[in-house]
Amino acid sequence: MKSTITVKDMMNTQPVTLSVEMTTPAAIDTLLDHHLSAAPVVDMQGRLVGVLSSHDVMVDLWCQDYLPSQDQKVVDLMTRDVIAIDINDKLVDVAEFFCIDKEQLFPTTSMGIATRFNALSLEERAKSIKVNKPHMLPVLHNGQLVGVLERNDVLEALRPIYGERVRIVKDKALARA
Repeated sequence: MKSTITVKDMMNTQPVTLSVEMTTPAAIDTLLDHHLSAAPVVDMQGRLVGVLSSHDVMVDLWCQDYLPSQDQKVVDLMTRDVIAIDINDKLVDVAEFFCIDKEQLFPTTSMGIATRFNALSLEERAKSIKVNKPHMLPVLHNGQLVGVLERNDVLEALRPIYGERVRIVKDKALARA
């Protein structure tokens, strides 16, 4: 695979965004209408200020015993501590971020001393780790939101590693059945 592919090459340059003043029901409708599990939240100047996910909404609903406040807005629920990537980041680095937790894979102290020894191979350890990372990352260029990159965008870029795509031709008789 070309390790020269960057976020810029694969990102969605026209992401659906939510505004901080948008009502929660309107934000949920936007997520559902676009089949999204999360979207960047921007302020009046279009600056990234957070992310709202379906998880954020469901946790809040649970906390409110499924009786949400009627005047609730996106700003009340959004995650403010946002992980974002740069437009020039290498796609292989983002793929690694999405799927590998190096702190779990190589447990060490701040001085680099191993804290745990494991008889499993590197591959076995990597496959056994459960990574809790976002499925969508906002993309920034000079501090401005310019797009988003989702896991499937990365998968699309990695797909050619497996060779040509197999096209399945359906038998016409089966298609009519």
